[in-house]
Amino acid sequence: MHDADHETSEAPQRTPAALSEQPAPSPVEPEPQLVEPAPQPKSAYELPSRKNTVLRNMVWALVLTMAVVVVVGIAFFGVGSDAEREPLANSELDVAASAERASGVAPFPVAVPAVDEGWAERSARYTAGANPRWTIEYSSPEGQLVTLVEESELGAPMLSSAIPGSAVEEEFQLEGAACSLLRGGEQGSTEHGIACEGEEWGFVVHGDADRSALEQFARAAIVSLG
Repeated sequence: MHDADHETSEAPQRTPAALSEQPAPSPVEPEPQLVEPAPQPKSAYELPSRKNTVLRNMVWALVLTMAVVVVVGIAFFGVGSDAEREPLANSELDVAASAERASGVAPFPVAVPAVDEGWAERSARYTAGANPRWTIEYSSPEGQLVTLVEESELGAPMLSSAIPGSAVEEEFQLEGAACSLLRGGEQGSTEHGIACEGEEWGFVVHGDADRSALEQFARAAIVSLG
């Protein structure tokens, strides 16, 4: 008997040429990563946005409101005559000391009224020049402003500057000096005064105070000049 031929199947051997013909494995590509862009610096010329516009409008509204409050406050608290405004608490006005300094240069004796308690000194000044002038201001016990203007003689320019358009209502004697009661000539004016004249001086006392207060002040001024 002949042994049956056994065929063994062998896997075909790959030659180097066959290996080189196989496609090379493709490289593995990395997954893309998300990179956040770096924040850009804000430009000075950035266009206005809704947020910026609202903020700017609020700032302007606040500024305008404060301006209105300031204007209204000045209009409300700043209204009033000089007589209604009290002198500053820290002001140290001394009419007598100012008069002493003025006496060294004035060509006339300087009036320093010694008034009763209740009168308050407000200002004192001496003006040199062609027509030297001594001016003092007091508040009466009732709060009205009373002003004394003195020069070397009682002249029309001083009368018209003190009480514009004034007219003489009465003439009388006060502490031995010739005086006149003056009335304001302007329509609706409530100001009146007393003009007195001595040998080397003349003055006008004027204000909204009543006649008795003006006479009291003028009398004290004449006594100080005697």
